[in-house]
Amino acid sequence: MNVKLKVLTAGVLFFTGQALLSQQKPKDTLNDIQEVVIVGFGQKKTVQELTGSTSTMTAKSIEDVPVASVDKMLQGRVTGVQVGAASGQPGGFANVRVRGVSSINGVTSPIYIVDGVRVASGDLTTANTTANILANMNPDDVESITVLKDAVSTAVYGADAGAGVIVITTKSGKKGKAKFNLSYNTGFNQQAVSNHKAFTGQEYKEYLRDMLNNGATNPNYTIEQIAGGAAGATYASIFSSPYSTDWQDIVRKDGYQQNADLSLSGGNDKFTYYASVNMFDQNSIIRNSFFKRLSYTTKLTYQATDKLKISSDFQISHGKTRTLPEGGGFANPILAQYFNRPTDRAKNPDGSWYWNPATARLSNNQFNPGYLLEKNYQQAGTLRAFANLNAEYKILDNLTYRFVFSPEYVSVEEDRYWNPIHGDGFNYGGFQRTSVNRYFNFNVQNILDYSKKFGMHNVGASLIQEAYKSDRKFLSATGITVGTPALETLSNFVVPYGYAGRKFINSRNGYAVTAHYDYDKLILVDGSYRRDILSQFMPGKKAGDFWSVGLGVDLARINFLKEIEAISMLKFRGSYGKLGNQITANPYALFAYNLNYNDTAAAQYYNVDNPNLTWETVNPFNVGLDIGLLNDRIKLSAEYYSKKTNDLIYNVPLSPSQGGVIYNENAGTYTYGAMVDNVGTLVNRGFEFSVNADIFRGDFNWSIGGNLSTLDNEITELYGGTVNTGTTTLRVGEGVRTFFLRKWAGVDAANGDPLWYVNGVGGETTNDYNKAQQATQGSFLSTVFGGANTSLSYKGFSLDLLFTYGFGGKIYDDWASYTWSDGQYSATYPGYGDVMGDYWTPTNTNANNPKPLSGGNKRSNAASTRFLYDSDFIRLSNARLGYTFNGSFLNGSGLNSVQVYVMANNAWTHRFDDRLKFDPEVNVSGYTNLALPILKSYLFGVNLSF
Repeated sequence: MNVKLKVLTAGVLFFTGQALLSQQKPKDTLNDIQEVVIVGFGQKKTVQELTGSTSTMTAKSIEDVPVASVDKMLQGRVTGVQVGAASGQPGGFANVRVRGVSSINGVTSPIYIVDGVRVASGDLTTANTTANILANMNPDDVESITVLKDAVSTAVYGADAGAGVIVITTKSGKKGKAKFNLSYNTGFNQQAVSNHKAFTGQEYKEYLRDMLNNGATNPNYTIEQIAGGAAGATYASIFSSPYSTDWQDIVRKDGYQQNADLSLSGGNDKFTYYASVNMFDQNSIIRNSFFKRLSYTTKLTYQATDKLKISSDFQISHGKTRTLPEGGGFANPILAQYFNRPTDRAKNPDGSWYWNPATARLSNNQFNPGYLLEKNYQQAGTLRAFANLNAEYKILDNLTYRFVFSPEYVSVEEDRYWNPIHGDGFNYGGFQRTSVNRYFNFNVQNILDYSKKFGMHNVGASLIQEAYKSDRKFLSATGITVGTPALETLSNFVVPYGYAGRKFINSRNGYAVTAHYDYDKLILVDGSYRRDILSQFMPGKKAGDFWSVGLGVDLARINFLKEIEAISMLKFRGSYGKLGNQITANPYALFAYNLNYNDTAAAQYYNVDNPNLTWETVNPFNVGLDIGLLNDRIKLSAEYYSKKTNDLIYNVPLSPSQGGVIYNENAGTYTYGAMVDNVGTLVNRGFEFSVNADIFRGDFNWSIGGNLSTLDNEITELYGGTVNTGTTTLRVGEGVRTFFLRKWAGVDAANGDPLWYVNGVGGETTNDYNKAQQATQGSFLSTVFGGANTSLSYKGFSLDLLFTYGFGGKIYDDWASYTWSDGQYSATYPGYGDVMGDYWTPTNTNANNPKPLSGGNKRSNAASTRFLYDSDFIRLSNARLGYTFNGSFLNGSGLNSVQVYVMANNAWTHRFDDRLKFDPEVNVSGYTNLALPILKSYLFGVNLSF
């Protein structure tokens, strides 16, 4: 069957080809359109043959989307998938959750399969530089992305399939004369949503004045009196300052980005080729933060004989990421907006950056972020080389053997430099950490495929052998004390300060068999079995058995419904099975040989042996209904899933007497031992709905689509009992990402005291924090989420819109105890300026924030739902307006088509909680960490085909 991609709308991959369905049913030709999904190990199935649950999108739906990596393109485009980024770092990774969170301590992100083989994913850095290895892939090379969600779709990947599988198919050459495509877009970036405002100098003085006047003696100071020294020297210095520095303005700049891609494809009956080169450059709106990528791909297929086909795919890329500190580090430029006093000046009269020469700090011991953004850096350079070598031999007409060898080499070089003049490097006399993190992964597959048609009976089977190995080597060295800031390489730092070197090898191998049977695509049966062996488990526990079964029936193919032309599909399907979850746990008792005892190597005991540790397994159940109407111009799908995880793996903390302690001399910290154990079960369940419709076809085309998913995540067993922290809980009946907080009851209008509900739910209130009980207060994850899209075209004009949404999730402000401190830290760290006009005073008794008091107001800033926000949102994720020139307009130019377009990404976001000042999609992480803001982008682009 000759296959080529057609347009996709939010859920099903459309292919056109020459194949026909049953000759007994003329309407089955569907205008020569068959819907094909790429599933495990590069195999293709028509949608009519599927019994599993998949969601797919093609390059059309992600064309020119201005993000660095494919993982950031999934939100709202397919059912069952939540995507969020904890940071707006260019080139950073996205948190992707397929049908909920299937583990507590295990891996919760899906695995990524590129053209049938597994590739590295996630953040491979070691120094918080946040380099996403998937960002080294060129998104313009992607032909389609398919999310495999249920047992029958994923069980063939066995031990690693529990969190979902994302299959990426890249573009290939097609028969015909050489075709060139050149695309370029450029534009600017802004912050996607407004954040908390900072204090101006005058506002800060007014707030501190009221804080001081609220004291027990009610001094009733004026600003002038405090400036004159009435409240002490520290306040006098603040109040007499003439400055009102906008630290946000100091750290920000105009963000921009550009992307250029050139591709070539063509071929003949024997040989096809595809090649591309790509340049991507994205800059944040915060200075000194960017991601740059250069990549090259070449993909060749050679039909050597009638039986033998050989193909190769080579990808090589280099990415450079410059990142910034997050969280509570004084060098964090986002923290500086709220922790630096606006009454400090940023620059000296001569234009140089200001700090107190005596302390090399600002007045409150903070750093000047302007200087640090110019002089300090932490960066990662990532080289990725990937090859996919494939030989396919047709043994018989219906029997094919494939051999796949796919090595992947990744080298991540990281540098952290702190200059000796100001900032973190001052006390060290300069600081330099250099590391190399090298991965060599390879995948070997031997696959035997059989397919045969006997009249109305279709059968297929595959035998699969796969081996995957990851070999990682890590080296780092740190030096301090340098002679001049101009010297930044490690050899110039004269005092050795630390080194590390480790090697990690893990491997797994497996054997699988899959089988398919259908009777004229009316009744369908799928099954698979896989056995995996994992290197890191104990002897006797290394092997795991995984399986699936799927059933389907398409009622539209039975006799009396065949005559109803309006119904092209009415398929019920269901599946069940057993999968594994990716494992990073180590069950062994270890000696850590990291102590120096009088220049003699010494060891310390760490962790407790657990010979009973077993696989974390997932049992997914799925039922679905697919409806096609009017020759599939209208498509509807509805599914219910229940995904149960058994033998949850958890790091059970141990006392020093039980498991030992490791002391880190450089950091001066202790790490306590833990025993890795199986502790319980959890269930993710929900519904998924999608609809896609072609309303008009012809000169004017209009299609619409939408999807909605629900999620209920619940722990059903916990062998060791409830585990509570200051903000979260693990307990039976709640999800694995559940907040556990005291419930804020507002401000006492009579006196400005903070109030909490005594029982954590409602009713009686108290101003004594210790008398208020913690209670469950919602989940990180949205419980309802999805997207809606529409596409219109008229002659050369086209307009595409994608909206995404999420409801039911929560976000906690992890630094609110400082930024909403109500006087406890306000004199040192100002916090959010949003408090102005909204804190209690005798004339403003209905305020949302308590009366500020020096030293704090009855622990009002301690953890509670005061700092917990609803993440409910609707977002215009992507909008694209274009015009395509072709035909007679281009005669004589040598061009086949020219398209110009404008595009906006994350252009508009509505947050239903007016208090929320963070990007709502960080709810997948649950917390904010004063990280780089999520971006919105506006671009102009052009695509040329010749």
